[in-house]
Amino acid sequence: MTGRKSQYAFLLLAPALMSVYGRASAVTFNTDFLAGGSRNADMSRFYRVSALPPGEYPFDVYINDEWKGRLPVHITDKGVFLQKNDIEKLALSPTVLTEDDQSRDRVDVNTLVHGGNVKLNAADMSLRMSVPQAYVRQALRGYVDPAFWDEGITALTLGYSANYNYNDAKGAGHDQENSYFQLNSGLNAFGWVLRDSSSYNKSNDTSGKWSNSTRYLERGIAALKSIVRIGDSYSSNDLFDSLRFRGISMGTDMRMLPDSQQSFSPVVRGVAQSNALVKISQNGQVIYQKNVSPGPFEIADILPTGSGGDLDVEVIEADGRSSRFIVPFSSVPNMLQEGLGKYGLLLGKARAEESRYRPQFAQASYQYGFSNLITGYTGAIYSDDYNAFLLGSGLNLPFGAVSFDVTQSQTQIPDDKKVRGQSYKVAFSRFFNLTGTNFALAAYRYSTKNYYSFNDAIALHNWQKENTDNRDARFMRQKNTFNINLSQSLGDGLGSLYLSGTWRDYWNGNGTTKEYQLGYSNHIGKVSYTLSASSTRNDSQREERRYYLTLSVPLELFTQPVFLNSGVTFNRDGYADSNLGVSGTAGAFNQATYNLSASNRTGGKSAASGSLSYRTPFTTLNGSYSESGEYRQAGVGASGSLVAWRGGVLTSSQLGDTFAIIDAPGAAGATLGGDGTRTTNSSGKALVPYLSPYRKNRIQLDTTHMVDGVELKGNIQEVVPYAGSVTYVRFETDQRRQFMLPARASNGQPLPFGTEIVDDAGNSVGYVAQGGMLYLKAESLPARLHIKTSSDGRQSCTIVRPASDGQINICR
Repeated sequence: MTGRKSQYAFLLLAPALMSVYGRASAVTFNTDFLAGGSRNADMSRFYRVSALPPGEYPFDVYINDEWKGRLPVHITDKGVFLQKNDIEKLALSPTVLTEDDQSRDRVDVNTLVHGGNVKLNAADMSLRMSVPQAYVRQALRGYVDPAFWDEGITALTLGYSANYNYNDAKGAGHDQENSYFQLNSGLNAFGWVLRDSSSYNKSNDTSGKWSNSTRYLERGIAALKSIVRIGDSYSSNDLFDSLRFRGISMGTDMRMLPDSQQSFSPVVRGVAQSNALVKISQNGQVIYQKNVSPGPFEIADILPTGSGGDLDVEVIEADGRSSRFIVPFSSVPNMLQEGLGKYGLLLGKARAEESRYRPQFAQASYQYGFSNLITGYTGAIYSDDYNAFLLGSGLNLPFGAVSFDVTQSQTQIPDDKKVRGQSYKVAFSRFFNLTGTNFALAAYRYSTKNYYSFNDAIALHNWQKENTDNRDARFMRQKNTFNINLSQSLGDGLGSLYLSGTWRDYWNGNGTTKEYQLGYSNHIGKVSYTLSASSTRNDSQREERRYYLTLSVPLELFTQPVFLNSGVTFNRDGYADSNLGVSGTAGAFNQATYNLSASNRTGGKSAASGSLSYRTPFTTLNGSYSESGEYRQAGVGASGSLVAWRGGVLTSSQLGDTFAIIDAPGAAGATLGGDGTRTTNSSGKALVPYLSPYRKNRIQLDTTHMVDGVELKGNIQEVVPYAGSVTYVRFETDQRRQFMLPARASNGQPLPFGTEIVDDAGNSVGYVAQGGMLYLKAESLPARLHIKTSSDGRQSCTIVRPASDGQINICR
């Protein structure tokens, strides 16, 4: 009977051992319900307001379930307290503090809730407060106080992407090889970020060459919501064309603003006829390369340099054929919220690709939202041989957003006079709810004959130096440019249409370029299909038109989703090619992606191909192979990230720029986000490469497959990193061993149930469980165990050199 009563009491006390919820007030236990000597047990430690002993601890603080940051929380026997200076970080109204609180350094959390409640959870180290809305300052969604932004630790970073492609034209005696290797390396120290982006490109036609895209030192300035950058970089294209320069720049970093105050990178779409290599260049430099499978492809993860300049896309088929098209890249109208300003300042030397003319220049821009209807913007460029001034406005009108600007330029023609010209641009953006029509962007620009952009002026100087013997040769500049991106939903079950295109002509040139893509998408049951057409004409070349039909059927193979894909292409002459393939993912965590296909071209030429991508804990590997009677193609690649810090080197299969180092000592095998390919290593460390800067990032460890013998003291943490930082995130763990020892008092009676056990240093190492068993948790078995045997704590006994071999320990 005594054992059963003890068991019931233990069940009642167990929740108190884990955490304390509700208002921070003390509780007491009536030990008269316990049998024998246990009725005199010392339960004073359970009278505390927290399961944690008194002290200062870092807690994640939440107000109405909104994370406000990690703050020092003071736990005492009288309550839970916050520093008064930290109260303003909680976005609470000043009226939450009483007059007495104003005079104290620490404030009891119960005085802040004004009728709400407090929940203190020692398991995940969180303090949650429910506060009436009247006492909470309204914060913009997604915004986190800069006081909680983490500059990170000192570390070396490296992102890499390697790609090799081989084409063998059987019987032609001409093999083609393409090698591409990109490194994004960096050093983080003292809040500064050093970044270098370089690439190696080699083919049969060109010798191997390393080229540098950017190399700069950067730091975010929270107080100014700005970023300063020193070195080789690209200028912003907000108002003027982007160009590469060496110097110093400073301007508003929109990422630091709340989501609602932020306002683009283009999506490249196309169709591959085989296992193809897609090369994307901007301003004459390859910025992206990838092997794609036969059929439609969509690339949305491009990082254009400087976010400006048209993208030149080249699709190299497995048999060596290639096609090119241009994806226009220009920004939507520059609208800002009322009262919000955005500035940019730049001083440096232009370093246009392969240009020997590198003038020094200064550039400035400013945008301001005067009201919900009007945004004004202006900018200027000044150099010895060139200057320009821009003035424009964006209007939020009932029929859509419209922007209009005019740029006046003055250019010194080499060995000639100064010329002046103007450029006018109008852009339109609108989503029509009634018809479901979305004008993502429609823009028109007209430039007079004597207008030169800064890039044009630099190119003109360089061109004339290289054409000294033929000054009559024509230097072409754009005259008219029109871009449009349109999508149209046709209603339920009727599918959607999209149209994208560009048209341009030139001064001093007879040719024009026209490119468009028109498509229709829908589905019949589970079968999706797309009809599309494309047309390309460069200068006076013959217009090339293509028509496509693609089908996709979802299936299931071994409980994994699989897609059966088919497509056919026609051109002016009729049938061009067709393909049939299957694609899907495999693995417990979808770490493998595969594609198998067969294709046929006009003339009865057939080919078979396959591709595989596999994500390991360290890197992402990919490969492809295809063969026909005319050619053989093979491609391999790898990508990933590395970070080196004082604790070692960590790797990831994903590319990234803003990292988190997870350190959970001893917690090997814990997974991140439920993905079994992303786990902590043997020492409990892991790399997270995909944090969002200036935003709350939740990091959660899944302990399902973690090694035994280690306990996490909370598996969720939230961090807000600076852009490019490496944030150190430590999860506290308990690696102590567990001991269960039989024990008795010197009179042979069981020891008081629930009594705390301490070592010589006064550290709590366990408690007395039912039946007189001692439950201990320590790195090693203490030399002596001290157990209080009276409710007032004045009487105690000691076990000297406790035995763990099963013999009964006597407490004397």
